[in-house]
Amino acid sequence: MAIKTILVPLSGTAGSGGVLTTALAVGKWLDAHIEVLHVAMDPRDSVAYVGEGMTSAMIEDVMSVAEGEAGERQKRAAEQFREACAKDGVKESDSAVGGGGFTAHLTSITGREEDAVAARGRLADLIVCCKPREGDDVSPSVTLEAALMDTGRPVLVVPPGDPAPIGKTVALAWNGSPEAAKAIRFGLAFLHAAEKVVVLEVEEAGKGGPNAAAVVDYLAWHGITASSQDVTAGAASIGERLLGAAKAAEADMLIMGAYTRSRLRRLIFGGATREVLAGASIPVLMAH
Repeated sequence: MAIKTILVPLSGTAGSGGVLTTALAVGKWLDAHIEVLHVAMDPRDSVAYVGEGMTSAMIEDVMSVAEGEAGERQKRAAEQFREACAKDGVKESDSAVGGGGFTAHLTSITGREEDAVAARGRLADLIVCCKPREGDDVSPSVTLEAALMDTGRPVLVVPPGDPAPIGKTVALAWNGSPEAAKAIRFGLAFLHAAEKVVVLEVEEAGKGGPNAAAVVDYLAWHGITASSQDVTAGAASIGERLLGAAKAAEADMLIMGAYTRSRLRRLIFGGATREVLAGASIPVLMAH
């Protein structure tokens, strides 16, 4: 699958620029357009997060503070965008006239970030999101879930901090599920470019489908040489074992299907997706 448009939600919080740097690096490599989206919360929505019994003066104060914070985040997002584009020599454009190519554009709107990402993400070839950090507000987690569950598009989840080169050694998680198969299709561009590909076959009850050897054969038809490795059962959870195997393979990127269990089973038992999102220190390409 050709990747020509990349959507990047940019919150404008301190440290959020790393996800943009990674997206620009991927866009430059793929000669793709980067659409950076900053969504400012409507100050009126901030009232929904406070308690009842507030006076009109108190509500006005809350809205005033929220408006000020939204303005600061919008200003910071614009600064991060300009600095990143200047550093990488990116042409700013929102037009595909002339063939598009490696360009970037910043769009700032007011609303709910998760709604905007869900809508706009359906016409992006790839969405790049920052991995939620412990102590973050609820927004990054909600936005990431909307990107994964409501767009039908692949999502590259980038850990916070200084970005590192990705895609030299790629680990591919395989459990036979349709989501894992979709992740392979969406990840072909990365798999083609990798110097080393390792298929990690995850033992998971209730999952059928082809085995890792069949995946290796499938990739060979695409000109991709891969090896396979079993992620054996043990005391650790599936997510922990998967991350451990990726680390042992010295992978700098992981590709996997996301949320292969039903929502009810995830709520009761948790799931590998949640564990990987919590523990991954490398970028993870996910597809649902």
